[in-house]
Amino acid sequence: MQMANNGYEAGWGLGRHVLGSNYFHYVRDPWGSYSEYSCDMDYIPAAQPWTPAITMPRMPSMSGAEAAADWTHNHEADQL
Repeated sequence: MQMANNGYEAGWGLGRHVLGSNYFHYVRDPWGSYSEYSCDMDYIPAAQPWTPAITMPRMPSMSGAEAAADWTHNHEADQL
């Protein structure tokens, strides 16, 4: 809310990452790139036997939300 209250509302999310199953929200930062806020990542203790049961889909998010076209572009490098 601090970012939104200061005019930085554009972003991607709310979504959920495939690996870790954590929630995310990306906010466009003052440099034009994205800052990630996330929470609730899955945790598997080292002593816990675990075998993955599914194959990871070829997308960064399970939310169905589309990322911005420039999501992987480094805007800070453009300003150097």
